[in-house]
Amino acid sequence: MTTEEMTAATVGVRSYQEVAVVLAAANTEEACSARFGRGVLAAYRWALGGQVAAPITAAAPPGAAGPSHAQLRAECQAALAEVLGHARRTVELDYARGVHEALAWLCGHSDEVP
Repeated sequence: MTTEEMTAATVGVRSYQEVAVVLAAANTEEACSARFGRGVLAAYRWALGGQVAAPITAAAPPGAAGPSHAQLRAECQAALAEVLGHARRTVELDYARGVHEALAWLCGHSDEVP
């Protein structure tokens, strides 16, 4: 992706550049060692197109540009179902919380950056 494309691109309701900066700031040894942090990082990486499988559903690759807003919302809902226990839990609870909070921020459901 060129610099011009990154400036114009969005990830959910956030700019590509904003999400890339947040991912870089979150990518610490401390975050990587905690389940919540690993969920946050997995969500950001997937949303930016750097991780092939969706963090909860392991859905098919989103394509070169990353997942669509609808795919982000669907994965956010899947993470929420994991958190609330509506589905037979397939991932650790804290990991699902991290994914949900990151995707909720990306989708504009929350103003707090996890």
